[in-house]
Amino acid sequence: MFEWLHTKKLKKTNFPPEQEFIDDIEKSLWKIKEEYDLETEEVLRTVDTKRKNLSYMRRAIKNKS
Repeated sequence: MFEWLHTKKLKKTNFPPEQEFIDDIEKSLWKIKEEYDLETEEVLRTVDTKRKNLSYMRRAIKNKS
């Protein structure tokens, strides 16, 4: 039932913060980073993981249909 929770090992991908945001979650993460002076790598890792997980879930749902 929850096969999509078990993702494969993710490759690390770096992209610049200037890259176009996909949604409001990413915009908010960058605002939080500036407000609380977080490291850029932490936000990059979070955004990258979010994108990969959503992409994986979409593919998994599409394949089940």
